[in-house]
Amino acid sequence: MRYFDLHCDTAFECYRRGLAFENAELAVSAAEGAALEEWKQVFAIWIRDDEKAPFALYRAILRDWKQKIRKKPACLTPILAVEGGAVLEDDPERVGQLKQDGVRLLTLTWNGENRIAGGAHSTKGLTDFGKEVIAGLNRAGIICDLSHLNDRSFYAVVERAEHPVATHSNCRAICDVPRNLNDDQLRLIAQKGGLIGLCFYPLFLGGEGAEALARHLYHLCELGLEKQVAVGSDFDGAVMSPELDRLSKLPACAEKLKRLGFEQGLLERFFYENAENYFKTFDKRDRFV
Repeated sequence: MRYFDLHCDTAFECYRRGLAFENAELAVSAAEGAALEEWKQVFAIWIRDDEKAPFALYRAILRDWKQKIRKKPACLTPILAVEGGAVLEDDPERVGQLKQDGVRLLTLTWNGENRIAGGAHSTKGLTDFGKEVIAGLNRAGIICDLSHLNDRSFYAVVERAEHPVATHSNCRAICDVPRNLNDDQLRLIAQKGGLIGLCFYPLFLGGEGAEALARHLYHLCELGLEKQVAVGSDFDGAVMSPELDRLSKLPACAEKLKRLGFEQGLLERFFYENAENYFKTFDKRDRFV
């Protein structure tokens, strides 16, 4: 099976719990992924909105992760992200440091608020500082992740971001929670050529396992977004259902989706090809050196 996942919190969990990447306690581990034919994984370094020393924490996790990811299976291509724009502290020029570190995606907020904008549990909108940050992300060719933003901030950001995605957000029409996106928001991301990564967290799916996931996948197809849908599991960042709680459960999930009526071609786009094509476009532009 080929698999491309836009979001997991494994790097943070390895740091927080002092675990090796091979540890079987992780939903995403070297052992779990070794059987995959091809595996591309976005590993997010999570930084809370209210973290006291966010940049120092980011650097510590980055150092730890670079050591641990050395023991990766041959099928894995790791991609680095930061979840939480608080990492920039008061300096928009730190976008350049993220670029230098190899960061390819930045999630602007978590659920609260920071100097950039407001998350799903906040009413704050995009700030002037946030506008500077987005301009810097555009120049640097770093993908702007809209997951976690509240509606007010989302609309202000999607208008300005050249390369917006939602790495781990589901359909609000199916499960009405603030962390999910309404149909208008999903279409706006698609209009800019972005991706929507479906998250496996049951509270955002509105149910458990492949059947709940299928409702969101079907809805995106109804909206004509079958070329924009991808996976953004949120493995190691949330409590998942037993049916879909680690990498080794993915083949069974794919088979169940097929039994539910999804064609093999669509499933291949969902699990791998859409995200692969998106990142290939960036590579051809030489945005990431």
